[in-house]
Amino acid sequence: MVEFKSLLDEGYNFFTGVPDSGLKYFINDIIESDIKHIVATNEGQAIGIAVGAELVGKKSCVYLQNSGLGNIINPLTSLCIPCDIHPLLVIGHRHTLPQHKVMGEVDDDLLKLIGYTNYIIVRGDNNV
Repeated sequence: MVEFKSLLDEGYNFFTGVPDSGLKYFINDIIESDIKHIVATNEGQAIGIAVGAELVGKKSCVYLQNSGLGNIINPLTSLCIPCDIHPLLVIGHRHTLPQHKVMGEVDDDLLKLIGYTNYIIVRGDNNV
């Protein structure tokens, strides 16, 4: 599990993302804090919001479920990587249910393939 406090200690001061029950304790810690937080309607939007926050001096974190990785490949490869803006991705890993199986098997490899290294995959109860 990723600890919200440890990210604050690392200087992260802006959070956005798409809610995921597998990250509920992490997200609840964000909501209960005074840190700026915006819930996004989809993962690509969260990346755009995080990049905007980075451009005004914030250190941003995007949380998402690994099934949403497909929605951020283009924003990562056409915006983040070329502009050298790399928000931290906190990714809830799922793989046991049929709708999560494929992405659950390739999530880490997919990010490595595009050369994105600033992420944490949070493994846990995949059946929630």
